[in-house]
Amino acid sequence: ESAFKEAERQSALEAERIKNGLSSFLTENLKSVKALGGLDELEQALLSKDGDALVGANFMLDHFNDALGADVCYLMDNVGNTVASSNRNATDSFVGENFGFRPYWREAVKGNPATYMALGITSKKRGVYYSHPVYGEGGNTTIGVAVIKASIESIEQ
Repeated sequence: ESAFKEAERQSALEAERIKNGLSSFLTENLKSVKALGGLDELEQALLSKDGDALVGANFMLDHFNDALGADVCYLMDNVGNTVASSNRNATDSFVGENFGFRPYWREAVKGNPATYMALGITSKKRGVYYSHPVYGEGGNTTIGVAVIKASIESIEQ
């Protein structure tokens, strides 16, 4: 009986450790996507959509992607089209794709940051999508959505 109680106690501790690890993993990029969504380069790319503005946005998306070790960072407009992405030169680029049906976009375009786990439609890779609204001048109107997609390989392992 004592051995069973000890095993139960150990199982409860392990379950709590796993829960805390998952919770930490799922919240680790929330601050990063908020910072990404607040960058002037992303706002300018959505407002002007000219080449120079997109170059600036792509540079920032590349920087965040490299710094975070993410799968991809991208910028969506207010109808769900991907206008800039760190994977823009890949065969499975997100640029030009519309992900407006995804819950992470639908929440963020309404002004609510979101976290969503899913299988990528384009990449065919499972991941965690972190999204945050990008606001126009004055910070009152959502003009787009910044997204960081992170791998869930460590959770699967």
